Amino acid sequence: MPSPEFEALLTAIRASPRPEPAAGADGVRRARESMDLALGAIPLADGVLTGETDAGGCPAVWVRPQGSAMDRVLLYLHGGGYRAGSAQAFAGFASQFAAVMGMPALVPDYRLAPEHPFPAAVEDAVQAYKWLLAEGYSPGRVVLLGDTAGGGLAVATMLAVRDLGLPQPAAAACLSPLFDLTASGESYEKFAEDDPIYSRAQALAAAADYLGEADPHEPLASPLFADLAGLAPLMVHAADREVLVDDARVLVAGVLAAGGRANLEVWPDLMHFWHVFVPDIPESTAAVLGVAEFLLTYIGA
Repeated sequence: MPSPEFEALLTAIRASPRPEPAAGADGVRRARESMDLALGAIPLADGVLTGETDAGGCPAVWVRPQGSAMDRVLLYLHGGGYRAGSAQAFAGFASQFAAVMGMPALVPDYRLAPEHPFPAAVEDAVQAYKWLLAEGYSPGRVVLLGDTAGGGLAVATMLAVRDLGLPQPAAAACLSPLFDLTASGESYEKFAEDDPIYSRAQALAAAADYLGEADPHEPLASPLFADLAGLAPLMVHAADREVLVDDARVLVAGVLAAGGRANLEVWPDLMHFWHVFVPDIPESTAAVLGVAEFLLTYIGA
């Protein structure tokens, strides 16, 4: 049974008109304005400081809890359909994980579409990972975390790192991830009326801007179609009635079939990317704590 706090939030969201998604300049402008407003309102966790840096050519924001361990790091890849979002806007949300885990987070400001189409985001995320290794972080002390499109980017980054012959990070987690830019999962239709946050139209608008002339089946764009062998341990969160739940189920099944380690948690009665309402919604706080526990299990004491 959802908490009273979540029920009140859901009622408010359903009462608000959902903006019509669109590809192209106007759709991108509206997506960026909306995301910056929503995510930028999340305050930094207590005791967290931020600072800009250059992660080997990719601008990024450090999110550092005071007194945190400096021999480990969280690489946070933000969502936004590859065409919206920013490191500054997501710093508050990333700080919730950094504070709980007692470690700094690096949030890359990877290039956005349509100005910078695929594979620009993957190139920047890989560059940020390589920069962390060059800065002296052991791969076993690096964990990846991404939400929505950032979840797809996290898996794409691990695939690209594997193909480059670089070591995998210790582990990764994906929150309500977008793994398939063909938007072909049955859950898009099945839960179209249940999911108040995301839709097939939004996924296809983002894909149109991000892909350019690229094939949506390209593995680094849609990891659902990749060879998923050799990846770091993975946790995937999805809500049971969100349109992306099939992406989560199929990707995790693919990792397991390829001999990897993957945990799928499908949370009942919630919504797409419910994590973002931390710390005000109990289910959001519980999900953040569960992801942190999973990642800390693999990164060690």
